[in-house]
Amino acid sequence: MKHASFGLSAFTVALVVGALPNPALAQARFRATITHVKPDMLNEWIDLQKNEVVPALKKAGVKTRTVLSSGIFGTSGEYVIIQPFDSTAEFDGPSPLVRALDAPGAARLQEKLRKCLLSSNSYMNTRFEDASNVLDRPPGVIVSVRYRIAQGKMQQFRDLVKSEILPVYKKASVQLTVNQRGPGANVNDVTMATGYNKYADMNGGGFLAQKLGQAEADRINAKFAGIRTLVEVVVRQRVADLSF
Repeated sequence: MKHASFGLSAFTVALVVGALPNPALAQARFRATITHVKPDMLNEWIDLQKNEVVPALKKAGVKTRTVLSSGIFGTSGEYVIIQPFDSTAEFDGPSPLVRALDAPGAARLQEKLRKCLLSSNSYMNTRFEDASNVLDRPPGVIVSVRYRIAQGKMQQFRDLVKSEILPVYKKASVQLTVNQRGPGANVNDVTMATGYNKYADMNGGGFLAQKLGQAEADRINAKFAGIRTLVEVVVRQRVADLSF
């Protein structure tokens, strides 16, 4: 496949901070960047990523990143780049591209990339490790469901996922990642991503219905009433050439 405003009140600040993930409960954090590429620049953007960005990131010591594309069931030309980080202090120093290429070289590459883009937005993602089932093998196809969690209901949502949904994924040895969005996005948004090997694995409806039957899936989903509101469902696939 070819691939804020200033002057926040103390009350507002308290609300935002209170909605952010607790690092003591969920340690894995990622910078997610959703990029929309110009249709007529798609091949050039992919070539730049494959031949210049990936080598530079590896040279700078970046250990891993995942690139996902949508299109079959989503927006054509949309790519999500997911890169883990250990501490936000990493963003105080030079970027990986600057470390690998020096500042002028990084600026030249960034300018070539910008010419290919319609838009780009980055935000922090924090994985709920205790509510996720991460497997060693990366899935080829990911069904990502985004929910908006009602104010004050995040822990209730998390507990229900752990007790009602996670055991089904573990029994079936299927990947589930549950991530809360942070700065750069709505901090009340959570994504639940199911990892499949291939599109054929999506046959038969949602994962719970496939494994438990529709009646039992409906019973479990009813427990989330008043806690979560569905925002979107997107299907993406891993781009092997741009991931490492």
